[in-house]
Amino acid sequence: MRRLTFPPRTLEILVASWFVVISAMRLSVMSAAIPGFDAKLYRTATLTWLHGGDPWSVYDGAIRFAAPPPSLLAMLPFALVPETVAVVAMIGLGFFGTAWALRRLGIPLWWLAFPPFVDGLYNANPHVLLIPLLVAGLAPIAALVKIYAVPVPVLLGEWKAVAATGIVLLVTIPILPWASYIAQFPGIAADLAEQSDGGMSALAIPVLIPVAVVALVLMGRRRAAWWVVPLLWPSTQWYYTSLVMPATTLLAAFVVAVPVPFATTLGAVAVAAEVVWRARRAPPAGDASAVAPA
Repeated sequence: MRRLTFPPRTLEILVASWFVVISAMRLSVMSAAIPGFDAKLYRTATLTWLHGGDPWSVYDGAIRFAAPPPSLLAMLPFALVPETVAVVAMIGLGFFGTAWALRRLGIPLWWLAFPPFVDGLYNANPHVLLIPLLVAGLAPIAALVKIYAVPVPVLLGEWKAVAATGIVLLVTIPILPWASYIAQFPGIAADLAEQSDGGMSALAIPVLIPVAVVALVLMGRRRAAWWVVPLLWPSTQWYYTSLVMPATTLLAAFVVAVPVPFATTLGAVAVAAEVVWRARRAPPAGDASAVAPA
């Protein structure tokens, strides 16, 4: 009897189609607002700081600027050009930069339809610059864009990048309004938690925290570097999950494409399970079957 097998690339086609469906649904909701909301908010906060004001007093509707001070420096180039140019530049850099990073990592370009990435791109959030910056070895700049980029080079063991990042952050302390940020931090944190509806990480459902930690350990350090922030950072937004693109699997990506709080932890469990399963199936070192054709 002929053995039944799946056609080649069937799973990839299914996952890519799932990405497109979820992204289309999300875009249908977001399209009521003009693209670039986050870039505009960050730009306005940066201009407020440049003119001597308090950047954390900036609101757009009910949404407050809540990023740590280094993000103000990263947004300077975008604050010096007209708002429309800044939004187009952020979206363009995020899209083409991520496309370049995916190609460099050997990941198919249909991953550009990954819903959390599409969400961040539509809003022109600076987060969409992180993967290209980190893949390009520009961790210090990535840390200025978003401070939560730091765990990636730390867990990857890229110590020169970590040292350079530390130096950049230290050198910029005197020119950034850290005192104002620290004084307002309780209110900023509370607003951020409310804006993120409790967040998408395991912290939103505390019983999932040990599950997330075990999954990080089992998936290995190099994968965990890209998963730790979406899994354990406070007040995680959905678009943070796009960070897992360099270190996920098709099954996990299918799960985390859905914007529900437990999806990221479930996706991490799927990655860890696949890593353990593959390790158990791998032939022992020195086994002739490891090199002999089946």
